[in-house]
Amino acid sequence: MSAELTKIHFVGVGGVGMGSLAEALAAAGYKVSGSDGALYDPMKSVLAKANVQMIEGFSAETTEKLRPDLVVIGNVVRKENPEAAAWIRKGVSFVSFPEAVRRLIIEDRASVVCSGTHGKTTTTSWISFLLDRLGLNPSYLIGGVPHDLERGSRKGDGKVFVGEGDEYDSAFFDKGAKFLHYKPDTLVLSGVEFDHADIYRDLEHVKESFRSVISLLPGDGLLIARYDSPTVMELVTDALCPVQTFGESPQAMWSLGKTSESPSGIEFEVLFKGQSLGNFQTSMFGRHNLMNLLSGIVCAANLGQPIDKIRPLVSAFSGVRRRQQILLKSPNVLVDDFAHHPTEVKATLEAVRTRYPTGKLWALFEPRSATARRNVHQTAYVESFDTADEVLVKSPYRANELGEADRFSPEKLVAALNDRGKKAVSFADTATLLEYFNKSLAPGDIVVVMSNGEFDKIQSKILSHLA
Repeated sequence: MSAELTKIHFVGVGGVGMGSLAEALAAAGYKVSGSDGALYDPMKSVLAKANVQMIEGFSAETTEKLRPDLVVIGNVVRKENPEAAAWIRKGVSFVSFPEAVRRLIIEDRASVVCSGTHGKTTTTSWISFLLDRLGLNPSYLIGGVPHDLERGSRKGDGKVFVGEGDEYDSAFFDKGAKFLHYKPDTLVLSGVEFDHADIYRDLEHVKESFRSVISLLPGDGLLIARYDSPTVMELVTDALCPVQTFGESPQAMWSLGKTSESPSGIEFEVLFKGQSLGNFQTSMFGRHNLMNLLSGIVCAANLGQPIDKIRPLVSAFSGVRRRQQILLKSPNVLVDDFAHHPTEVKATLEAVRTRYPTGKLWALFEPRSATARRNVHQTAYVESFDTADEVLVKSPYRANELGEADRFSPEKLVAALNDRGKKAVSFADTATLLEYFNKSLAPGDIVVVMSNGEFDKIQSKILSHLA
């Protein structure tokens, strides 16, 4: 810790990323404070345990009470925010969240950045867990709550940093993608699709950001690229460093051989250049999770870790909170998932159906992300729900912030699903959705809740109903 920088204040500390970084820096010996409009558990309890001073609400008065050496401003904070504006007027040093990660966590460590439209959080958690258990004591930053690590961010004593590389913008004063701050030596690229419709015009615009992060890789770096993604394979042609591909295709350098699914998980074979490296066992479900695990195996192997030491850790890894998290097993199965993009919705429902092949499968969906609330994927969502037996769709979060011409329409989705013979209903709010659902739910049904937000705490309300 620098003698000149001992006190750090976070504006917007309640988010998973900002809160995890605040916790990690407090654990590293910094005096940390943070403000947010409202602070909720679990992050509120996490920060309290870490002795982070919390201030509820944003106010210019906070700048008179605290004397931080550095202020970290989150990307959800707008330039009109009274506290952020006051810190800037006072001339206090301020940075974006990803720049704080670069300065205070990455420093001179070898940087492994996990990027792509899907799977970043699980892959980052998996590689962090893997390197931790292998004794590398990595620093890491995870945009979620891992089941197998003490916290979502850590400044370790080792020489490697593992970070979730988001293509979303950094702050109101830095519109560049977050992952551009993380100076990758190794970049895991799982797939690229159109997302973040509030800041990207189209897929080509998204690809520009990924080209930029690929260009940062040094000549002796490594790009670990998903072979099955045509967009990824287009982008890797820009790389000036070695590229190793992974995927389901046998043409990938690292691929899957035989796989066997059972109620306890998946056994899968890993091939390197067509040669078997043996079988691995995971309790996780879904082909997408096999790809997340495979990319981590590739990463660890290229960091010099023996396959036979990696193998038992695959079965020991249990994933991340809100990624196919099973909240209840009886009398109904209740699964909570962060899925919001059509590809994620489809993968989640297929994985849950694989794990629970019998019983009516309910999909409860809240369009909440900046992209899900827009109609850019209106048509794509229709096929995403093919695996579900009944689909309940809530009105988009803060729907009135968007014009009707741009807004996602639950009614249109439901009509399209009905035309395909799928039972589906739309609801104006969570209360009416729950009223219908509670009357219709039968013992043995499987329920999947999907939203990238809290969905009005529907999960706890379902649990209370079933108690």
